[in-house]
Amino acid sequence: MRLWNSLSLLLALLAAVHLCADEISFERDGNRIDLKGEVIATHEAGVILHTPDGKMWPIQNEEIVQRAKTTAPFQLQTKEQLIETVLAEMPPGSQVIETSHYIVAYNTSRAYAQWVAGMLERLHRGFTSYWTQRGMNLEEPQQPLVALVFDNQDSFAQYGQAELGDAAKSVIGFYSMHTNYVVMFDLTGGGAGDASRRTIGIRDIQRLMSRPDFQWSLATIVHEATHQLAFNAGLQQRYADVPLWFSEGLAIYFETPDVSSSRGWRGIGQVSAPRLKQFQQAARESSQPFLPDMLINDDSLRKAATAMDRYAQAWAVTYFLQKRKPEQYDAYLQELSEIQPLHDPSQAERVRLFQKHFGADLTELENEVRQMMLGLRP
Repeated sequence: MRLWNSLSLLLALLAAVHLCADEISFERDGNRIDLKGEVIATHEAGVILHTPDGKMWPIQNEEIVQRAKTTAPFQLQTKEQLIETVLAEMPPGSQVIETSHYIVAYNTSRAYAQWVAGMLERLHRGFTSYWTQRGMNLEEPQQPLVALVFDNQDSFAQYGQAELGDAAKSVIGFYSMHTNYVVMFDLTGGGAGDASRRTIGIRDIQRLMSRPDFQWSLATIVHEATHQLAFNAGLQQRYADVPLWFSEGLAIYFETPDVSSSRGWRGIGQVSAPRLKQFQQAARESSQPFLPDMLINDDSLRKAATAMDRYAQAWAVTYFLQKRKPEQYDAYLQELSEIQPLHDPSQAERVRLFQKHFGADLTELENEVRQMMLGLRP
């Protein structure tokens, strides 16, 4: 009994230490930043601090000027506190729409924000149902998911400058692992200018849905929102070194919009016509193997010269594995979800893990992917 009591006391003390907040002060870009939160990962090069607003801060050891453990427990912000935090990051006069799972902050027309909120909820239901039926145990996010909707591309780019730099001027939306927000702007143009002129409605959105440029932009938003769901449902961990092709392929698998209704999203696993066309074109132009390099080379998805082909290939491999090898794909996903933040598997480890689930012969697998893709029609 005495031993049991001692063990119980030790476990209670360890739990208490885990719950205590950390205070870290660090310098970055000439500024001192003081934060309180919970260190969720450590590495010889630094730490990741999870703060009450849901943000995660990768901090290098060389940046840290002061660090201490407090006696106060770590607590995430309540929904009301999070709304206050989010509105403070938006332009003056912004408002929020609350749904079952989201806080949508906006400074555009309420009709457009409501349409976005509805689309996000449908995506959430579809995403949750899809993986639950596949037998995956999803985690419930500890805070509402946040979406920011700006009235125009300029205000969106201004917000995104800090995280994306000049690239913010050329993208439609993005998911931030740092803030955990998905960020976008009003694709209709109906939110620009004086609030009295923001008259966009559902019928206007329905008319826009027939435009290919709008469809592609909408797919991008769904893509980024899928990233957010994956990182908050336990399928991936923020700042964990999951192969980029896998992360992007999964998001593309969910992104196909429904051009026949105002809902703007029809389901999961549809053929992505733009990605299929790009894959088929690349396959006809070159018979060089792509799979071995894709498994280890994340930069090939980031560089403009190779990104279009590589995104198409990432989708093609994901589509093939989901359709032809779903059990192996789910087991692979489960192992990837267990990679911890700041843990970087080597290139050899990446290849070994893939081969563990899908076989050692990468050439044969790639040939099967090519054969399927060349036989598909949009």
